[in-house]
Amino acid sequence: MWDQNSGQGGWNLRFIRGFNDWELNMVGELLQILRSQRITLEEDSTLWKGGKKGKFGVKEAYGLLINLSVSTFPKKGIWVENVPSKLAFFAWEATWGRVLTLDRLQKRRWQLPNLCFLCGSDEENVNHLLIHCTAARVLWGIVLSLFSAQWVFPESVKEVVLS
Repeated sequence: MWDQNSGQGGWNLRFIRGFNDWELNMVGELLQILRSQRITLEEDSTLWKGGKKGKFGVKEAYGLLINLSVSTFPKKGIWVENVPSKLAFFAWEATWGRVLTLDRLQKRRWQLPNLCFLCGSDEENVNHLLIHCTAARVLWGIVLSLFSAQWVFPESVKEVVLS
């Protein structure tokens, strides 16, 4: 966060865990970027994405409410050329939360303890299994580092497909 109380202001960074060796370069790059950034004392403003030019309008709000019944499915992010149909179908199932994870099996009245098989610490659902599980995060880290990519993990699989 930006700390206005330190001289002319400065970044006050607190990380929730120590860094792995492979993360040190990324942290260094982040610190270099932050070093050149300064925060102004301007007031924040609110911007509404549903209206024209960020302004709230009753007509646009009503239009958004009417269209809520139509579920927005990110088909352009799933059904694309050159993607094997098995992979696209799995992405479609994961986006809708239809993968047969333990939480879904319990809804079908299967008597199973709901504990993630990979990490053993949280309940197993599609978002945990594919994004939030510690084992999945390690795998994602390896794959992303192969492509020198950085990614902020979303809350749900659907957010991944929408982005």
